[in-house]
Amino acid sequence: MDPFFFELSGEHPTMPLAEALSLISLEKGTTATETGPGYLICHMDPSSLDPLADRIALTHRIGRHLLTCHLPDLWKEAESLELPEGSFSIRVKRFEKSMPEVDTRALINRLGKLIKKKNKVDLNRPDNNIRVHLSDRVSIYIMDQEIDRKSLETRKVAQRPFFSPISLHPRYARALVNLTGLKPGDRMLDPFCGTGGVLLEAASMGIVPIASDISADMVEGCRRNLEHYGHQLHDSAVCDVGDINDHFGHLKAVVTDPPYGRSTSTHGEELRSIYKRAIEASYEVLTDHGTLGITLPEPMGGVPGFKERYQFSQRVHRSLTRHYHVMTKDRTLS
Repeated sequence: MDPFFFELSGEHPTMPLAEALSLISLEKGTTATETGPGYLICHMDPSSLDPLADRIALTHRIGRHLLTCHLPDLWKEAESLELPEGSFSIRVKRFEKSMPEVDTRALINRLGKLIKKKNKVDLNRPDNNIRVHLSDRVSIYIMDQEIDRKSLETRKVAQRPFFSPISLHPRYARALVNLTGLKPGDRMLDPFCGTGGVLLEAASMGIVPIASDISADMVEGCRRNLEHYGHQLHDSAVCDVGDINDHFGHLKAVVTDPPYGRSTSTHGEELRSIYKRAIEASYEVLTDHGTLGITLPEPMGGVPGFKERYQFSQRVHRSLTRHYHVMTKDRTLS
């Protein structure tokens, strides 16, 4: 097992770390060893790097960890740095406003002089992209993977052939799926499929997408969107959320972003009633220890039959705070 450094995004205070931990738990033998503001260090087999990097949404970069230390100890620690053969470049990233006293240009110059004793500088196509991460401590790593977050932008709701104004950003839809711990080949249902944003992210990670919605137009639009991006719905139904168990049997996970405001899609039903019925129906359709991932406009307390794994709040705008819940079915809590 080799040490790897995850440079987490700062777009949410806790969700990026939780997503990374959820994904590394799927990789055999991988264990987290250290965390701090904006980073995670773990030991894993290098063969786990590519599949993990292909899935993760709320991380910027992953690479081979070289050192982490307090600022006063940096130069003593850096003296013993051992890099692979080849050229190098250095970049510094300050997490949020950490270590404002550090002159990043001076740091690059001094570190570069140390490394130049054995390696050559190449700012255009270096063999080793060295990253310095300033947070509660200084970390140095060699970047192996820069997460392709730009591709997520191409799947935003306005870019899809069929769209409605409200949808989770692909980054958060993907993170929500990752937080459920699903593996490629697992079957996942979105019973409020809408334009298919959650299912699109699941399908792109090899998870089997299943859709339902009370609106036939939404189910068909969801199908069109997945096909546009090269994916196929495995199964679908036009039905009320309370009837999903009649159509699909037992599933590994239900992951959904139900409607937040009054609209024709609710057929006049109060939203709290829809949410309650959705959770009850999800319990029935899930296998034992199956997972429900759901976003709601208000937080839930304890839910009968479920053990909560994660809860996050995200302010969207003045009138909406989105609450993410990830829960595991547990019959002992019914």
